[in-house]
Amino acid sequence: MSRSPRRLRAARDGCRALVVIVCGLALVTGCQAQASPVPTGTGMLATPLLTPGPTAAAPSVSAEGQWEPAGSLSLQRLDARAARLGDGSVLVVGNEFLPEGPDWTTTAEVWDRATGSWAPTATLGKFREYFAVAELADGRVLVTGGLNGDEPRRSYSSAYVYDGRPGHDDWTKVGLMGSARTAPAVAVLADGRVLVAGGYFYTGMLEETGATDGPGLVEGLAAVPGALLAAARFVAPRPSESPRPPLDDVDMPPHGYALATAELFDPASGTWAPSGSMVFARAGASAVTLADGRVLIVGSTDLSVTEVDRRAYETAEIYDPDTGRFTLTGQLPGTDRDAIEDLGVSLPESDPEPATNGKLVALADGGAALIAKTVWWKHEGELGRSFRYDGTTGQWEEIGQPCAWRMNHATGELAQTPGVCRVDAQAATLPDGRVLVAGGQQAYQNVSLGSTSAELYDPTTNSWSPQSPMPEARAGGAAVVLADGSVLIIGGIGGYKEDALDILTSAVRFIP
Repeated sequence: MSRSPRRLRAARDGCRALVVIVCGLALVTGCQAQASPVPTGTGMLATPLLTPGPTAAAPSVSAEGQWEPAGSLSLQRLDARAARLGDGSVLVVGNEFLPEGPDWTTTAEVWDRATGSWAPTATLGKFREYFAVAELADGRVLVTGGLNGDEPRRSYSSAYVYDGRPGHDDWTKVGLMGSARTAPAVAVLADGRVLVAGGYFYTGMLEETGATDGPGLVEGLAAVPGALLAAARFVAPRPSESPRPPLDDVDMPPHGYALATAELFDPASGTWAPSGSMVFARAGASAVTLADGRVLIVGSTDLSVTEVDRRAYETAEIYDPDTGRFTLTGQLPGTDRDAIEDLGVSLPESDPEPATNGKLVALADGGAALIAKTVWWKHEGELGRSFRYDGTTGQWEEIGQPCAWRMNHATGELAQTPGVCRVDAQAATLPDGRVLVAGGQQAYQNVSLGSTSAELYDPTTNSWSPQSPMPEARAGGAAVVLADGSVLIIGGIGGYKEDALDILTSAVRFIP
C-alpha cells in the first residue's frame, strides 16, 4: 500500500488553521483555500504565482481510448482504497473527506457494473486509516492494519474480510497479525496468500504524555503504564560519546518505528504466519506481484516515521515466495541534473527529501513500471520521475520526461519543466500490456490542482501516446482494472471550487 501521498497531504495542509491535525490527517471542520502566497510548509500554495513557468504546446491526442461517467459516490473521497469483487463490482472503502462534517469515518460503497451506479454497503466497525487492501482470489477483499482515530492513537493488528456475495454484504473479523502495522505494503501471491510487509508501529505516547524530549519525555512516559516497555528502544552510545545514564538511553522517534518484518495471510484459514524480513525497514512502500510470482517492493515514505534508513528510499527488494526471503535488487537511477536544467529548471544543490512513492504496476514481460516517484526541497522545489524495472536483470531505467519546478524566493519567479506532470496520477496495466497513466497534479501552486491528462505507456516500444482527456481534472483517488479491461478511476482532488478544495465524488471509466 502506498499510503496518502505528501502532495495530497499538502492539499489538506492548506486548511491547518481550521483543523485538528493528528498524525498527518485531520478531523475536518472546514477547509478554505489560503489567500496568502506565503508557503505553509507543504510545498504547495493555493493561489497562482504572477510569473508562471513555460507552458508546453498541447500534444497531439489519440482518439483510441474513450472516457465515460461511472456514477457518483455518496461521499467525497480524497484517497480511498478500492478493489474489485468476485462478481466484477468494485468496493471502495475509507478516507472520505467531509468538509462540513466532524470526522473521517471508514464507510464503504459498491459500484454496480450493470447499472454504473454506487450504493452504500456495510461499514468497518471503527475508524481506520493508512490501512492495506487486497483483492483475494476468491472474490473477497482483505483490509488489515492501519491507524485508529482515538486518543492516544495506535497502530492496528486486526484484519477484516468483506464478502459482497448476495446474502452476505458484510465484514468478518479474521486473525490478528503478529505485529500492528500502519501503512504496510501489500501484494497477493500466485497461490492466493497475501504478503504484508513493513509499515510502521505507532503508539501515540507523545500526544498522551505531552512530553517531547529529554527528561520530560522520560517523566511523561513514567505516567503511562508499560509505555517504556511498549515503545522505547535502548541504544548504545556512539563511539565518539561517553557512556550515558540508563534513562538517557531512551531513543524515541516523534511518531513511530518503521518495520522490516513481513507476514503472510491465508484466506482459507483466516490466519497469519511470519515470513522473512526485508533488508530495510520501509513504511508506505509500494508493492506488486510480478509475472513470475515474485513480489517487488520499492521505496519508503517519511510518513510519521524517523527511523528509516535513507537507503530505503531509493532501493527495491524482491520477495521470493518459495524461500520466504527478501533480497535487494537494483537501485533507482540517480538524478541527471544537467538534463533537467536543459528543460528549464536548475534544482537545489542539497539532497531532497522523499515525497511520494509513485504508482507501481506490473508489466507483462516480468518487470514493472513506477510512475511519478517524487522528491522535494521544502518550499524550494520538487522533482517527479518515472522508471521501468527489468525483472530479468534486476535493473532500473528512467522512462518518460521528468517533471520539476523550482521557486526563486528572492525574485518571486517560478521555473518548471514543460509537458505533462504526472505527480499523484493513477496508473493501471491494461490486458494488452500497456499502462494507462491518468490525471495527476500540475506543477507548483497552480489553481487547477488536478490534470485531465491521460496517456498510454507501451513497454514494447518504450513510448507514450496521449489519449483523450478525462472529463474533469483529478489527482489521487483510486484506480481499478475491470473484468472487461476498462479502468475505473474513483474520487481524488479536482482543484479549487469557490475558494475551497474540490474533493470529488465522481468516478469515470477509461475504455481502451
